[in-house]
Amino acid sequence: MLTNYIKIALRIFRKDSTFTLINVVGLATGLAVALLIIQYVRFELSYEQSNPLADRIVRLTIDYMNGGTVDAQDAENFPPIGAKAKREMNEVVNHTRAYAILKPNVTVQIGTNYFILNNAYAVDSSFFSMFNYPLLRGNRKDLFTRPRQVVLTETMALTHFKTLDVLGKTLKIPKSNGNVLAEIVGVVPDSPVNTHLKFDMLLSYPTMLSDFGEWEDNWNNNNTYTYVQLAEKATYEGFTKSLAAFSDRLVKDKKIINSKVIGQKIGDIHLYSHKTFEVEPNGEARSVYFLLGVAFLVLLSAFVNYVNLTTAKALDRAREIGMRKVVGSTQNQIRTQIFIETVLVNVVAGALAVGLVAALRPVFVEVAGLPEGFTVFRDVFFWESTGAFLLLSILLSGFYPAFVLSSFDPITVLKGSFSHSTKGILLRKSLVVFQFAITLILLVQTFVVYRQVNFLREQNLGLNLDHTLVVKAPVGNDARQDYGAFRQMLLDQAQVKAVSLSGTVPGLGSTQMGSTTGINLSDAVKKTSYNYHLTRIDTSFIGLMGLKLLAGKNFDATTRTGFSDTTVRQLIVNEETLRLWEIPTPAEAIGKRVDLWGHKATIRGVIKNYHYESPKAAFIPIIHLYSPNFDSFASVKFAGGNANEQLATLKKIYEANFPYSPFSYFFLDSEYDKQYKADERFQQVFGALTGFAILISCLGLFGLATFTVSKRTKEIGIRKVIGASTTNLMLLLSKDFIRTALLSILIGLPITYFLVKNWLANYAARIDLSWWLFAAPALFILLLVLVSIGSKTIATALMNPVKSLRSE
Repeated sequence: MLTNYIKIALRIFRKDSTFTLINVVGLATGLAVALLIIQYVRFELSYEQSNPLADRIVRLTIDYMNGGTVDAQDAENFPPIGAKAKREMNEVVNHTRAYAILKPNVTVQIGTNYFILNNAYAVDSSFFSMFNYPLLRGNRKDLFTRPRQVVLTETMALTHFKTLDVLGKTLKIPKSNGNVLAEIVGVVPDSPVNTHLKFDMLLSYPTMLSDFGEWEDNWNNNNTYTYVQLAEKATYEGFTKSLAAFSDRLVKDKKIINSKVIGQKIGDIHLYSHKTFEVEPNGEARSVYFLLGVAFLVLLSAFVNYVNLTTAKALDRAREIGMRKVVGSTQNQIRTQIFIETVLVNVVAGALAVGLVAALRPVFVEVAGLPEGFTVFRDVFFWESTGAFLLLSILLSGFYPAFVLSSFDPITVLKGSFSHSTKGILLRKSLVVFQFAITLILLVQTFVVYRQVNFLREQNLGLNLDHTLVVKAPVGNDARQDYGAFRQMLLDQAQVKAVSLSGTVPGLGSTQMGSTTGINLSDAVKKTSYNYHLTRIDTSFIGLMGLKLLAGKNFDATTRTGFSDTTVRQLIVNEETLRLWEIPTPAEAIGKRVDLWGHKATIRGVIKNYHYESPKAAFIPIIHLYSPNFDSFASVKFAGGNANEQLATLKKIYEANFPYSPFSYFFLDSEYDKQYKADERFQQVFGALTGFAILISCLGLFGLATFTVSKRTKEIGIRKVIGASTTNLMLLLSKDFIRTALLSILIGLPITYFLVKNWLANYAARIDLSWWLFAAPALFILLLVLVSIGSKTIATALMNPVKSLRSE
């Protein structure tokens, strides 16, 4: 019996090969899109899941309070806070700290060779158990209880020593005031790609106390990531209440001022945390779930296509089904036949979908920003998802057609009246309205995302990033005295316009800047606790970066770099800082005294706001301090020309002056552009999804147009004979589709306006929602209708009327 069902199904597929192909391609495309996005979403949601203690680990962060308002949120905390929480809170059974040493990267000397590591942290011994890192080499006993102990990842050990047997070997960490000679005491597996705290090397936290100037009871600087482990029976809700009381005690004891200690589950960090000084740029939960929703809409659109085309073809099947009933077939047998056809179509579509996934995976990994080793075919979940989607597809796309077609009354269907029934017409129109509405929403969103990303790139940054190379400061004690010769050799080059020193440069993120609260004008009546960002610059920084000085003067070589009883430090601030201090104009700010860390400072100059971070974020208050020291970055502005030649010139001069230090550089504009990566990635993925949705809609529309025209071929022939023009015929056949499209536009426009309005609210600088952003997609949909109907109508109208009149 089953063989007979399959034979009939194959015969039907051959007869209606066009519709079969449309159904297979539509379902395969929808399924492939859904499978890829599901894997992407699963990866984004999998952060920290490799750690069995993840549900019990909480990161302690700081909220800076200005009165009753949260002014800023900081991912870092004070060094003693973890140990104090463990002592005073019953819910806490363990804690660890992670201090990012020598940000943004650390130079390590092994033998006579220097290497640059991107991620290095000083941690407590409890880190290994809390974050589930087994030792591949080494012993947990006394691990990280002493200064100058270091643990490498497996990759670092193999890369630099060619073996994992590295215990007892030493490496040197150069810093500005000496070197740290550390002993390798362990090797651990590489950090999982789905953890927020990735590292190449770990240093024992006691080294911070012995060699980096840190102290255990430091409540002045919050530069440490702090994690606590909750007791097995503790609840996060109960911990949160205890933490609030703990934070209040810290305020009462004056350990923290104008601040709150906040708990954050580590599983929430990657998608839900966007605090200052995050370990790495985090993802965006809204974007992840939005893409997931779009993927399901694309898949649902494929299901709609199948149901729509199958029910549209009901008239062709009506006589067949009527005859089957007349000769004795039961409803269950007919339903089985329809389901067998659905299963075959879906199985072929599923196989094609897997092929599409394999073909698109490399491109998808690159566009979505997934790790290079990301794969799907070795993941059991992928095959489970494929099976689940196939089953869902069979049920959703096969249930209705099977039950509707099998329920035809034999006498009625032999007259072929179903396709003209109110029920059949209403179903098809509803499905088409739904599909067009989805397409409109996705098109508008795509237009808006594209315009917004371009808008961000077109913003005036208040900076000049062109032709600027940035080199990291050398390691070693004599870097400062070598800088004069280094700078002069660069300026002697005809293509070099300027050289500047600074503690950080725009585009590296606020994590590279210092921050502090409670800076106020000395004569301020009302004291505030806004969070300010601080950075060190030399006399050339403002000119090299193209910043605009609105009032006052730039720093000069006579500017003081420290505080004393007889000298007052001078500051250059931006407009946002003046706004917070309520100074009306830049000119009025010059000469005003500021209370800074218990000392007095004077406002020397005011510069126009510039986008230190991308225009997506609002301007931040920046206070510039003077420093002529080469201990972070040197920026070199070239007049133009060949970038490779400029790089070679810089490297040659650097190595001539600092032969003991590795050369680390980046192009400033390229580094700044990395801030747009997440938005561009979202644009590309969303645009691809919209493209697939349009493809599926076009397939369905083409199928319906083909069916409509084929059923009215004789009518077209008659109208052609009595004088109807091709244009008249096209308008006649397309008017129902146009009405349907207009209805879908009326439904989709309010929905998409609400969606894009909410999405744009995440941007400080954003586009205005012009009317054409909605009109263009609407016109595009109407054009699709006209092209689909028109192409089939014209082809039929050009047929010999005699041939048209003979058609059934």
